[in-house]
Amino acid sequence: MVPHDLLINTGNILCLSEAKKKASQNSTDELIEALKIILNDKQGKGDNATIINGKEDISLQNVDRKELKITIKVFIPSPDEDSLKQALDQAFKALNTDIIESLVIAYKSTEESEDTLSSLKRIWSVVEEYVKSNKLASVGLSDINTNIFIELFQWANIKPNIVQINLATCCVVPPALQTFTKENDIQLLTHSDPCQILPQEVLEEIFGDTARLQWLTRYQVHLKCRGILSSKGYFVCVNKLNAEP
Repeated sequence: MVPHDLLINTGNILCLSEAKKKASQNSTDELIEALKIILNDKQGKGDNATIINGKEDISLQNVDRKELKITIKVFIPSPDEDSLKQALDQAFKALNTDIIESLVIAYKSTEESEDTLSSLKRIWSVVEEYVKSNKLASVGLSDINTNIFIELFQWANIKPNIVQINLATCCVVPPALQTFTKENDIQLLTHSDPCQILPQEVLEEIFGDTARLQWLTRYQVHLKCRGILSSKGYFVCVNKLNAEP
């Protein structure tokens, strides 16, 4: 069996009429719907393709970049620095931009606290590289234990200025986190993403039994002056084991 990375760029899912009909979906349902549409499209044929693209988004081609705000959220199942770099580089390339205004990292760990902090430090070191290169403006983390977030903040050279929590799993904002964010001028945001945005069973159903998620990025592009969401989509990197020829 030979490892094989498959990269899917959904393109602007706001242009997919099938997806627009189900506007009230959560992130997982929205993503699954978009993937099925893209993979069923003629541009998505071929088991040996390494890159599958959705319809090209031309809606922002004539818009001044200064008028846009690009935000991304990267979901990574393991603290692999190369995977995070690949996810970020793909976003810059596909969105044709030199800077992303906001990045949030979603890393779900099953490790002990000390191991989680160590893993997050490796991840955050990558984030710091991109901030120092003026490629990222605001940066933060999602669904992180309060004590671990505080320890990471105190350790980091470049401090996270965003923290996201899911009110579906944490119905009340932890008081300690609320106090710490206020004292350190950190944006405390809520979100409604499922704990697993692309569960393993769904991944296998779409891509086969050998599929494993490497990383997943959701992007949104807003028109600053009007606050309108102009483009939204996903980049998904899946590793598959293909039979040797």
